[in-house]
Amino acid sequence: MRWFKPKQKPKWMSQEHYEALPQSLVLRELRYHVRRRGFRTRTITLVTTLLDHRKYPADQVAQLYGLRWRVETHFAQLKTTLSMRRLKCQSVDGIQKELAAYCLVYNLVHMIMLQAAWRQNVAPDRISFLDAVRWLLSAAPGDALPTLIVNPHRPGRHQPRVIKDLQDTYRKMTRSRAYLRRLRQLTRR
Repeated sequence: MRWFKPKQKPKWMSQEHYEALPQSLVLRELRYHVRRRGFRTRTITLVTTLLDHRKYPADQVAQLYGLRWRVETHFAQLKTTLSMRRLKCQSVDGIQKELAAYCLVYNLVHMIMLQAAWRQNVAPDRISFLDAVRWLLSAAPGDALPTLIVNPHRPGRHQPRVIKDLQDTYRKMTRSRAYLRRLRQLTRR
């Protein structure tokens, strides 16, 4: 597949960025099917610049694409639960220190989740991040780790791409999740 540079510069793009675009790109198109018992088979089309099919087999690229939601979850934990939506420092050194502090706290919370998961005999990503944060905030030195909340296993869960937080520039969540999910299903047909 070949992508060609648009003949006219899009309104949202600066002239400098438009001129820096190559005239064309060679892309690889991957199509695979997701089959889940009780659900309609979905066809997913991925377009990538990973052209070597031996080095990047289609099934591995598809699996990697499926894992991206875990990354989204980790970003949400940082931005929402740990309030890292906006950095407060105004100097480069201050921002680096602030990011380092967030990374330390984030890793500490995940270490607690790992210990709780080991004790509770579940996968670490099933332990509630928020419950681990709350325990860390209330624990005194030497307190024993309690049994933390285990999130239910929800494979293949899809949520509408809207947010409730009105600070962002994304579409605002003005309807219930159930309504938006149903609307999304109807528009996919």
